[in-house]
Amino acid sequence: MSEMNIKENLQVQLDELESLQSMFYNPGEIRIEDQEAFSNIKDYVAGESIDVPYCLNFSVNLLIDGEKFEVCVKLNHDYPYVKPDIYVRNDKLKRNQHFTLNKKIEEILCEFPRGEPCIFVAISWLQDNANNYIELDESNISLAKIEEPDELVRYWIYSHHIYSKTKRKAIMDLANQMNISGFVMPGKPGIICVEGSSRDVVDWWQNIKSMNWKKIFCKISESNKDDTQSDNFLKFEDFVEKVFDNHGPKYNHMDMGELYKYLEEHNLGYIFKDIFGVEART
Repeated sequence: MSEMNIKENLQVQLDELESLQSMFYNPGEIRIEDQEAFSNIKDYVAGESIDVPYCLNFSVNLLIDGEKFEVCVKLNHDYPYVKPDIYVRNDKLKRNQHFTLNKKIEEILCEFPRGEPCIFVAISWLQDNANNYIELDESNISLAKIEEPDELVRYWIYSHHIYSKTKRKAIMDLANQMNISGFVMPGKPGIICVEGSSRDVVDWWQNIKSMNWKKIFCKISESNKDDTQSDNFLKFEDFVEKVFDNHGPKYNHMDMGELYKYLEEHNLGYIFKDIFGVEART
């Protein structure tokens, strides 16, 4: 993406945020997660900085019929030409209800024309429909209609880097809370493999990607529905951090040969080329 396109997109994002701030002006209704990143975006758009800033992250706190909803928003540099990352939280919603609600919002955003700001559309829909999800009686709902509980997935997540001790702890803690297995390889680049039930993995991913990253995305997703050896789909017993021999000027580049050996030990060596685009060399 060219510098001009990035600036144009960031200007759209700032304008949309300003519009939202004019509608939700009470203290605490809108919270910008990283004020420094917000200032850097404004400087970059104004031509006062040449450094491409981090992404814009903010949350909108809504009171809908007495219930509190938090709308977490992350806008990549190519928004509004790609859909935003939006995740809705509510203390009363159970995990499967969170999944259903956020899945519906994702579907609505996918139907919205590319190039058009759409955050207010998602918020308006939530204001009109949120309580329908709180009032769902789970005893009358078949979870199979929401998502087949037997479906297992594996996400391969690529990050520009993973250094922060806070983020590394959050990755580990959340995975253990949600009964997710896999591993995280910190450094540059950072690689995360998470596997488990679809609902747990999606919920974990929504929480992790809402943090402020320079670049992070799910590069490959696998499902036991597509695996002929579905009985042996899960390859890890728990979730761990793997630090291999590191090198480079800052000793922050992990040994890719060691990573490949680790993948081979778990019958996952085939994924190396798909992630990095080159054959592994041990």
